[in-house]
Amino acid sequence: MCMNYNETSQWAADLGSGYSSIRPLGEGGMGTLYRAHKDSLDVDVVIKRVKQKFKGRMDERAEANILKTLKHKYLPRIYDVIESPSGYVYTIMDMIPGENMQNYVKTHGPVSQKLAYRWACQLCEVIAYLHSQVPPILHCDIKPSNIMITPNEDICVIDFNTSLVFSKGVLAIGATPGYAAPEQYTRPGASPDTIETVPLEETMPLRGYKDAFAYQNVRSNKGPSGRGVSNSVTAAQATNAGGYGTISKRTDVYGIGATLYYAITGQQPGHSLKDVRPITSYKLKFSRSFLLIIARAMKKRQEERFCDAQEMLRALQDIHAIDGRYKKVVHSQRVVAAVSLVLAVSGTLAILFGVQRIGVERYAAYDALVRKGRTAADEMRFDEAEQDLQQAIAIYDDQLEAYVEQAVLLYRQGKYQECIDAVETTQSRELKYYSRQSVANLYNVAAEAYYELESYESAATMYQKAIGYSPDILSYYQGEATALIQLGDYSGADEVLAEMAKAVPDAEQSGAYQVVQSELLRKQGDLPDALDAARKAIGSADGNDQLARAYRLAASICEDIGDSMLSEEINLLNQGIEQLPDGYYNALAGQLASAYIRQAEATGNPGYQKDALRTYQQLEKNGNTTLEVRLNIAMLQYQLHDFSKAMEMLQALKNDYPKDYRVYKWLAFVQGELDLQNGASYTKTLGYYETAAELYRAEQASGVYDPQMDELDRMARNNWQ
Repeated sequence: MCMNYNETSQWAADLGSGYSSIRPLGEGGMGTLYRAHKDSLDVDVVIKRVKQKFKGRMDERAEANILKTLKHKYLPRIYDVIESPSGYVYTIMDMIPGENMQNYVKTHGPVSQKLAYRWACQLCEVIAYLHSQVPPILHCDIKPSNIMITPNEDICVIDFNTSLVFSKGVLAIGATPGYAAPEQYTRPGASPDTIETVPLEETMPLRGYKDAFAYQNVRSNKGPSGRGVSNSVTAAQATNAGGYGTISKRTDVYGIGATLYYAITGQQPGHSLKDVRPITSYKLKFSRSFLLIIARAMKKRQEERFCDAQEMLRALQDIHAIDGRYKKVVHSQRVVAAVSLVLAVSGTLAILFGVQRIGVERYAAYDALVRKGRTAADEMRFDEAEQDLQQAIAIYDDQLEAYVEQAVLLYRQGKYQECIDAVETTQSRELKYYSRQSVANLYNVAAEAYYELESYESAATMYQKAIGYSPDILSYYQGEATALIQLGDYSGADEVLAEMAKAVPDAEQSGAYQVVQSELLRKQGDLPDALDAARKAIGSADGNDQLARAYRLAASICEDIGDSMLSEEINLLNQGIEQLPDGYYNALAGQLASAYIRQAEATGNPGYQKDALRTYQQLEKNGNTTLEVRLNIAMLQYQLHDFSKAMEMLQALKNDYPKDYRVYKWLAFVQGELDLQNGASYTKTLGYYETAAELYRAEQASGVYDPQMDELDRMARNNWQ
């Protein structure tokens, strides 16, 4: 379709003569899309012209400045945003080849798990990038038609004019049925059961609020403990959508989940305020964990979803480990079920005369296995602990205690995202037998894992739930208060302290209270007094969990003070490791290894590098086999000139993480030293370098900068030719 003379004249007046071959592509939510050729760059572009009725309803200049700074491999390049004299706003962006996901699925049918998983990771990665901007950018209209699929079957997220940018005066909300979260549909004050759709055009004038921010106080609604709320209302809370809360990063998480739902089923999800058909009800040949991740992303209640796209990405990256654990449990349950069937056939008389006795003995066996698993975990015999807990679950798969201990086991190994996933899976089980304390323990271990991942909002929510089930545990209040402090919610932390003092006698003299005071002083910059409070917490800690937290806090404050406190930091962590049971080694060892490395850099003494290496190796032996731990082992072996051991570790990492540039970076460094020793050509070294450089370029598009890659470039040019 060609434009008429009047349209052509209008474009020339608005944009100048730098564009040719302009032709309409279709209508968008707020404007018309055109394809054109940008003559100065000799590239095809898409131009979105916003309708005049939306002019003045957006902060066009702020949006232009923000959008033009975005650079990510799964986003189109934004060349310019032009506010024309005629009242139109033009956004000029890359022309992305391919078709949108909606048309792709209509043409090719629902996609395989391999492709869906690839899209899921890419989508989470790019949305996490948007969320990481300052201020955060929320897309708020993630759906298949807004995602292009390139000829290489990669994604590209498009259409930003409905984005919600948390900054001064910029609020714009879009809602597409089936893909919009519940909080996008209900007016302030509406109940969760009331469906009241807010049309897109009606939401667009939301502007003029000051100091809007993405974090919603997790204490703004009553939790299990029935605590009250703050009376203050922020700008972000002004958009509160009934009982489902404020538009937040979790809103985009829902859109990601709903988009993946469509990709693997070919069906648009139902309205989020009605009953959406569970994705697990479809007969799909997908891993159970992958489906549960999508289901969690689409929870009606925000607090039940992933806290942001980054957390969802971590869950996706850990999916293979989760599936492996699930298969082990299922196998164990099937074996016991088969044995039980044989016993049932051969032991009818025993059942007739001893039902009650057998029931008691069966529970005793379950309880003994749970206790045995807990003891093995305390002694860092993690494989043995897992076997004991699986046997317990095979006896009673509807009891909560063993599942809680499995989550604790993962936490102690430093597998924090897997711990959270295990808790999520447990919450989806139909359990018949559990105590209030067991439920509190489940929420608490999830909170601890969220805290370690710096997902403080989710941590605070989980601690609050734990308090609701067991309001006399000091460490739960301590955890919630410190999480709120990390979020900058000091008044919320003070409120938690007041509740702690009211709920637990002599709470002000406890180690938990001192930990919170120390965190507050630390945030306020009073490091000496913060360190004194942390030391008091060590002396008055009630229980090992609290003692471990106090030691870690004191060591962190020493690190904040600087290199002058490195020896004290190391002494504190070693003291904690000696005082606590073996099962707490992993909780302190990562900090200790980092302190040793900094001490080696400060003193030039390689003995500290050896201490760091031994610490990381013990961490790995104890079950913490994360990429970071193993990379640090290889790095230290390289620095200590144990190149063969470093190469052995890196080759194993290459098999486990074939797309991580850091593995190939260190492979290049190590292979270069080996080639130098052996007088060999640098062919293999340069091969590793080229792979690292290629993978790193993709990371650079996401905003990653690694100075070691600059050093690698220099060595490739000057040393390895």
